[in-house]
Formats: sequence, C-alpha cells, structure tokens
Amino acid sequence: MKVLLVANYEPDGQNSMLAFRRVLERELPRQDCEVRVAAPVARVLRLAPSPRWRKWFAYVDKFVLFIPSLVRAARWADVVHVTDHSNAMYVRWLDSRPNVVTCHDVIAIQAARETGADASVGRTGRLFQRLIAKGLGRADLIACVSDLTRRELLALELADAGRVTTVVNGLNDDFSPVPPDEAQRLLARFELAPENGYLLHVGMNLPRKNRPAVVQAFIALHQRAAANGRPALAGTLVFVGPKLSSELVELLRTHGLADRVKAIQDVSHAELRALYSGATALLFPSLQEGFGWPVIEAQASGCPVFTSDLPPMNEIGGPGAVYVDPRDPDAMAAAIEHAAPRLGEMRRLGLENATHYSAAQMAANYVASYRRANTGRGAHP
Repeated sequence: MKVLLVANYEPDGQNSMLAFRRVLERELPRQDCEVRVAAPVARVLRLAPSPRWRKWFAYVDKFVLFIPSLVRAARWADVVHVTDHSNAMYVRWLDSRPNVVTCHDVIAIQAARETGADASVGRTGRLFQRLIAKGLGRADLIACVSDLTRRELLALELADAGRVTTVVNGLNDDFSPVPPDEAQRLLARFELAPENGYLLHVGMNLPRKNRPAVVQAFIALHQRAAANGRPALAGTLVFVGPKLSSELVELLRTHGLADRVKAIQDVSHAELRALYSGATALLFPSLQEGFGWPVIEAQASGCPVFTSDLPPMNEIGGPGAVYVDPRDPDAMAAAIEHAAPRLGEMRRLGLENATHYSAAQMAANYVASYRRANTGRGAHP
C-alpha cells in the first residue's frame, strides 16, 4: 500500500506532531507500506521583514505554495494520511484519494466555540477552527487518538459516527528507564540530584495544564511534612516548559520555596528520559487533554505518575497511576504522601502499562484504518 503522510510545517515548532510523523515514517514500512511525506516548506517565511509578519508569510507557504505540490503528491498514493487534524483544511484538495485524518484533540475547536479549559481564541483562530471543522467533515475516516477525543468529536457533530474510529497513540520515541549513574550525568547541567527527590511536570503554560495547582500541591506537600517534623518526599519541583508566571514565583517566595522550583527549557530527548527516570514522580493534573503523552512517557521511563481523575488520563494510565482531583492541591499532596510506600510498585505497574502503547501496534491499527477508508470510499460522497 502506498501511503502519503501529510505532515506539519516545521517552523511552527509543533514537536510532538513532528515526532508523530517520524514514528509513522519509521513504522509503516514495517507493515509493508511504501511511504512518502508531503509537508509545506519555508520559502516565503524567510522573506518576512519582522517577527510580527512571520505568521502571515507562513500562511503563504502553507496555504498557497504547498497546495499544488500536495495535489501532485496525492496522485501517487493509495491513501493519504493527514497526520494532524489542524491540517484538515487540506482534505478539500485530497478528494481524489481515500484519506484518513488523525484527530489528536478537539480542544482548539472547543475553545473557538467558547467551551473548554482554554477558551480564548482570536478572530483568525476562530476562522481556522471553522476551516478545520469543515475539513474533518469531508474526511473519509477520522482516527481519534483516544476514546475521549472520539466522544468529544461526535458531541461537536464534526462527523458521522460511521466515519470516526479510535487509533490509540503509541509512544512516539524511545522512552525507557535510564540507569541512575547516567541520569545523574545527564541532569548535571540542571543542578539536580535525583537522590534528593523532585516532582516533575511536563507541559506548556496553558490554563488547562494547571500549573498553579502543581505549585500549590508542592507547597502543601512541604507544609504537611513540616507539620509532622520530617522532610518532604520531594525537595524540588521541576517544570519542563516555559518559565513560571510572576504570580507563581511570588506565591513560592511567600512560602519560602522559590529556590526549590526550576523551570527548564531546550531539553533534549535523552535529558527528558533522564528527568522522568530520576524523578520521585510526575505530577500531571491536567484539566483537558486529547491523549496525555507525559503519562505514558513517564511510565515507560519508570516514573510513578499522579494524574487527573479525568478522561483520557484515567483511561490510559492503568493501575500504576494514582488519580487525583486536579482542582484540589491539598488532596494531591495527601495522595503523594499516602502513596510513598508503594512508589516501587507504581513504577513496576507503570512499566507494564506502557507496553500497551507500542508504536508497532499503532502502525498496524493505522494500516487497518487505511483499508477501511479504501473500502468505504464508495459510500462516501
């Protein structure tokens, strides 16, 4: 089967989507597929006179210059796979071939309709989300990365149920435990000592990522330890992502913990694995996700996980994760404290759970989706 992967524009910096494309590019040939990739190339972007013009110049690359080459590339394929639903507007130019679109979440569409945890979208954003919704409506088959995403897509009436399936994500890179000595070496530049214990959070500074609750839970953990006259289970809190807001820094300063919190950027894959492997636990109390990559990445790296008792987190984390109320930082701290004696068991169960999310199985499921799109083409207008 000849599969054309429609991939993201690299200057947009959507690293998880670029990694998703790479894993399909690697795994599909092992499923007897011949694979080519089509993606917009930065041409006009290089001519942008200032940063504020970059977005508009990038639109020319993505939605003007790319279209003819996409149409030509599609002629070769038996099936076209749009690997990110944010590119679903391309489907209108792909009607000549069976097509599959991966829907990673509907969070931006919900936000454009003023629902969801990140409900703040400008005029251009609302226009794009309408175009994305129309593209999803034209697709032969939509593959959602979790059952939650499928339920939410159907609730928004973006497509008929017969054209929507679930293909659960596989790990999009090599995540496995890093030996302690190697982890300590990789973490040296962050001035972290795993033996002192640290809680880890991985994610952007978006409202739904719930960073304030992470900080408040860390404060509560230290307050509970002080009240009982013993050291906190985790002496440090590490954010992999943007710097903390001034409000959160001030809150930590008020409680005398500002020097115990780090926010680190430009983390390599090897360093991320080491951060997971060396952490006391991942604290991931997200309010809304399409899948929740850090949950599985952490478990595959041997890191205990405390995450939201909300789907999809509580659908993918298995028995190894501890599920918490993401709006109750005191309860999070209590849960971490209570689970301390069984962190080793959480690591073991998490490693077992992560084996259910293999890239090979995901690729096999996509091949089945391609066949379904081909078979159903005659019934789709």
